[in-house]
Amino acid sequence: MLNRVVILLLLGLPLGQAAERTGAAVTVHPLATKAAMNAFERGGNAVDAAVAAALTLGVVDGFNSGIGGGCFMLIHKPNGRFAAIDGRETAPAAASRDMYLRDGKANPELSRTGALAIGVPGALAAYDLAIRQHGNLPLAEHLGRAATIAEQGFALDHSYLHRLGQVVEKLGKFPGSARIFLDVDGNAWPSGHRLKQPDLARSYRSIALHSVDWFYRGPFALKTEQWMSANGGLITRKDLLSYKAKRREPVRTTYRGHEIVGFPPPSSGGVHVAQILNILEVFDLPSMAPDSAEFVHLVTEAMRLAFADRAHWLGDADFAPVPRGLAAKKYARRLAKNIDPAKAARIDAHSTPPNAVTDLFGKHTTHFSAADTDGWWVACTATVNTTFGSGVVIPGTGIVM
Repeated sequence: MLNRVVILLLLGLPLGQAAERTGAAVTVHPLATKAAMNAFERGGNAVDAAVAAALTLGVVDGFNSGIGGGCFMLIHKPNGRFAAIDGRETAPAAASRDMYLRDGKANPELSRTGALAIGVPGALAAYDLAIRQHGNLPLAEHLGRAATIAEQGFALDHSYLHRLGQVVEKLGKFPGSARIFLDVDGNAWPSGHRLKQPDLARSYRSIALHSVDWFYRGPFALKTEQWMSANGGLITRKDLLSYKAKRREPVRTTYRGHEIVGFPPPSSGGVHVAQILNILEVFDLPSMAPDSAEFVHLVTEAMRLAFADRAHWLGDADFAPVPRGLAAKKYARRLAKNIDPAKAARIDAHSTPPNAVTDLFGKHTTHFSAADTDGWWVACTATVNTTFGSGVVIPGTGIVM
């Protein structure tokens, strides 16, 4: 029988961890890990723990993630089945192919900073769906506890200050952001500053009281539409009202007798981790020392081949066909022939997997995991895309977009 491995990934390495009688959780921040463990203590399962961590990370790690962004959540159930919840942001209905063009030329900054860089947020819808279908505790309870942390504040650590220092100019462009994350002179807060976020706390408590409708249908949607209209943005209340978190079918492969399960596109994690492992399965890795030059070289080359494909083929499967053959064993064996054990290969372009449609135009996240003794496992990657997202906080909400 195959052993089963859930890919607890996409683009973040968790640092803090804790374990209790009923479960374990791993996050990037001790307060988020503590929130997850508190959820277990109150009778929650791993889904509750993950959502508690997610909402807390939106407070203490808001430069990486929050309810103004998106997420991918992979859930293993006690019956052995999986649920993959896609809560990534979507483009507003008014988005167009030339929205980032100015005078006929692409302006990349428009896609990174300001109103046009904001997608319709999906993380909150995903957390709500996960709790309603799989959790033991109400979403309002998790929101309330995270709101308390936002009200009481927390001391900014080196990691937070480092990231904040990188985007002072970006945050300074938007009053709603500057009043929270910068001092009165427009500088980053100093080491040891206790950051309090009363607006975010009120938003969390409003959602707890009125459900996610407050966010997707009510006051937040209205404030967002008004701000967008005044600042050249595209998102409307109808965009928020129309948002739905999606259920997707996980990506599956095997590696040396283990079943690997990961999140499907539009996430790159599942399909390309599967692709990398399929390539590496061609080689006799077990005979190599993990820290040997030979081992590192093969893993690096496999990753380079997969990332070349990622850049060309990966996208939103709802709008562009992502080849299923990317995770095929036969395709991996073909790619493996490009690897020279003695030197780095020159990879000038992507490869073409089976049944691919070829007529197509050709860091800043956090990951957290939770598991309990009943067999619930959760792997979630959440993001606001770049450090502090677009730089925008809709005034009065405290929510980084």
